[in-house]
Formats: sequence, C-alpha cells, structure tokens
Amino acid sequence: SFMVIFPLTFVANTFVPIDDLPGPLKTFAEWNPVSAVTQAARELFGNIPPGVSAPDVWSLQNPIAYTLIWIAGTILVFAPLSVRRYKRSGKR
Repeated sequence: SFMVIFPLTFVANTFVPIDDLPGPLKTFAEWNPVSAVTQAARELFGNIPPGVSAPDVWSLQNPIAYTLIWIAGTILVFAPLSVRRYKRSGKR
C-alpha cells in the first residue's frame, strides 16, 4: 500500500498549493483523496495557510465528507473480497 500512497502524496495539496500545478495534475490533485485528508486536517486543526485561495471543487470544500465517502467505498469494496478470500483459505 505504501507504493500507492507515496506517489499520491506528491500529486496532492500536501506539499504544494494546488493552484501551482499544471492543468491535468491540478484536476487530479483536486479529487485526490490525500488532498481531502490534508485539507480536512488543516481545517480541523485550524492550520489553513494564509494567502491560499478557497477551493473551487466539492471535494476540497467538503473534505471531511469526501474522506468519509472514500473510507466507506473502500470498506464496501474490500471487506467482501477479504471475507471471500478468508473463507476460501479455510477450505484448503
């Protein structure tokens, strides 16, 4: 999972403001779940950097809801797959 998360952190608002990214990367970063988690943490801790413009997209305007949707979606996809694989391993 680190191989997936590590590159996603560099195409997010984690280290660079989204407004500084070129077109396709900006769009990807706006909908990147890592950007939503970063934005949610900044809002919850009150650490929004000064001079940063307000986000234009829904995912960054509502980062907590977007993060919860990603979490629920991940569980809905991978929980049944995990249970299925566990049941198959018990039959051997």
